[in-house]
Amino acid sequence: MLCPKCYGRVNKNTQRCEYCGMRMSEMEGATNTDAKLALKGIYKDDVLMTRNLPKDVSKKKLLLLSILLGLFGVHNFYVGRKARGAYQLVSLVLIALSYLMEFLVFGAVTSRWAWPFQILEGVAIIIWLGDILTIALNRYKVPVYKIEFSKEKKK
Repeated sequence: MLCPKCYGRVNKNTQRCEYCGMRMSEMEGATNTDAKLALKGIYKDDVLMTRNLPKDVSKKKLLLLSILLGLFGVHNFYVGRKARGAYQLVSLVLIALSYLMEFLVFGAVTSRWAWPFQILEGVAIIIWLGDILTIALNRYKVPVYKIEFSKEKKK
């Protein structure tokens, strides 16, 4: 098991990170809702990414959002990963606009000058399929935050 704070190894017996000393019991009570608020403010550095979904994130809802609306990045917006969600949304809009412009200019989609957007489309599809797979296999990382994380830092 890896530590969500420093990605060091966690001792199975003590449930404590061998490098930073964080106990895994400290992660109990950490929420995604608080992480979204912390990412907007001054506590960005105290937000941890973890594979263990907190209680306020539903795996079924996350998987359903990623399957149905994953190309738009909705599942990333749901958990607060806004940069990744914005990339997926912007790339999809650019792809749609390029195909629309090509259709309006040439009367059909000919792929004469749209190849950069097709590369962008391929990357977006790979990210989308990868997200579905990582969510299904419990490997998708979700930001979490707990007030005690920032209190420890001040001591």
